[in-house]
Amino acid sequence: MSRLESWNRQFCDIEEQYFSACLLDQLIFRTTQQFEAGLRSLFHSNLNGALFANSEDLQLFKQISSRRDPSLRLVPVICETDPPTKSGPLVLRRLQRTLQLNQKWMCWPWQAAELAKQKIIKTIIFVDDFLGSGTQFTKFFQQWNFPEQDTQISYIYSPVVAHEKGIAHLGEKLPNLRVVSAEMLGDSHSFFSDTVWDRLGQGYITARDAKDWYINFVTTKKIIPNNTGALGYGDLALTFGFSHSSPNNSLPILWYETDDWQPLLER
Repeated sequence: MSRLESWNRQFCDIEEQYFSACLLDQLIFRTTQQFEAGLRSLFHSNLNGALFANSEDLQLFKQISSRRDPSLRLVPVICETDPPTKSGPLVLRRLQRTLQLNQKWMCWPWQAAELAKQKIIKTIIFVDDFLGSGTQFTKFFQQWNFPEQDTQISYIYSPVVAHEKGIAHLGEKLPNLRVVSAEMLGDSHSFFSDTVWDRLGQGYITARDAKDWYINFVTTKKIIPNNTGALGYGDLALTFGFSHSSPNNSLPILWYETDDWQPLLER
C-alpha cells in the first residue's frame, strides 16, 4: 500500500490523476499465489499435453520428479551478462518448491547445450516467467550454442505468460522451437490500443490522444529508460507485472525508478 500511495501522489492535477486511474484499471498484476498456480497449470496441463498428447495427465510431472533419468532437462533462461537476480533461476526455484521436482533434472544453459551435443538428453524445457518481444530469448539461445539443426533434440520454451508477438518472432527465428505457455497476451493488451481506449475514453479520449499525453508526461518527468524507450521494450506498451518482477515490455511509468520517480511495481 505504501508503494501505491507513493506512486499515486506523483500524479497531481485532475488529468494526471485520471490517467493514473486508467493505468490501475488496466493493470494486470499476478500475485505469488497466482504465479505459482500458473506454473502448476503449465506443467500439469498445457506442457504435459504438448509433450505427451496421448498419455496420462501427470506423465511429465512423474518424469521430472522420478529418480530415473527422463532424458529431459529444465533450464532457466539466463544470459552471460544477466545479474544473479534474473527471473529465470527464480522461476526454476519456485517450480521446484511448488511441484517438489527432482533437482537432478535441472541444469544451467551451458550444461544443457553440452548434454544435447553429446546426445545424452532428448528434450530441453526452457523455464521463464514472461515472453515479450522474443528478441532476448533469441539472443539467449544463440549465445549458448544449442545445436539448433539437430532434429533429434526437442526444444520447448515455457514461459508462464507469453505475448503473441514474441511467439511469432520465435517462430520465424527459431523454427525448431515450440512455445507453450499458461497465459497469452496480444495486441488488445497494449495500453494504447483502440480496444482499451474505446472503453476508458468513453468517446471523449482516443488511443492517440492518450498516447500523446503520456509521451509528453514521461518526457517531462524523465521516465524513459535508454534501453526500452517510453513504451517499454519492443513498444508493447503493456500494463503487466508479477509480485517478484515486471517485464520491461510494460510501460516504464509503472516500474522505472529515478531520483524523482517512485515506481509502483518491482523491476
